[in-house]
Amino acid sequence: MNPDLKKLLDIQGFDKQIAELEQELRRIQQKEERIIGVVETKLSQMNDVKEEIEELNKDLQFKEELLKDTLENLNKLEVKLNSVTTEKQMQAVNTEIDIAKTNKTVLEEKIESLKEQIEQKRKGLRELEDRYEQLKKTLRDYQDRFAKRREEIHNKINEINSLKEELLPTIDKKILKKYEKINRWAKGTAIVPVMKDACYGCFMKLTPQVLALLEDTDEIVYCPNCGRMLYLEEPSE
Repeated sequence: MNPDLKKLLDIQGFDKQIAELEQELRRIQQKEERIIGVVETKLSQMNDVKEEIEELNKDLQFKEELLKDTLENLNKLEVKLNSVTTEKQMQAVNTEIDIAKTNKTVLEEKIESLKEQIEQKRKGLRELEDRYEQLKKTLRDYQDRFAKRREEIHNKINEINSLKEELLPTIDKKILKKYEKINRWAKGTAIVPVMKDACYGCFMKLTPQVLALLEDTDEIVYCPNCGRMLYLEEPSE
């Protein structure tokens, strides 16, 4: 095998390792973002419930004020009833008293219903808060693990890049430039083996002339179909 091609195979191996490590970094980032999204959703749900409780409390306060006014009015009407002198006046006051009592009953029922709703909302809020705290803890645990793994990956990438940088100057510049040009579109498959007389990059059958070149020379041979660099795998013992 051509010595430069052999070195380029090592470079390609380094590039593949780096690509896999970078892919793992992206997966870690995506997983972290998903967990953060769940935590933020739970926080948003909590805030929505808090707003609902606040609105219910405002409505409760308003109706309690109405009930207070209704009770005061009812007391006044009962006092007024004792001072009427005619049957007509008595009927009118009694009608007002009946309306006030009806309003009192309706308001008391609505107030009780609002209190029950508020209690249910508060119970739901407490459950959301408990779940939110659990999720935050889960996120912190994952972030600690992610940070540790990220550091390991970056250290490994730096280590591989150091090996790669040592090797690059020893390769013929023209061949290296050609490899880099192919690799821009081949994405880690710039150099491929020949298997069953076919290019293992595009899987097209190779001509006898190309196969003869691979077998008889140390020149770098390119696939006539896809342009990748080719090599023959050494037979296993």
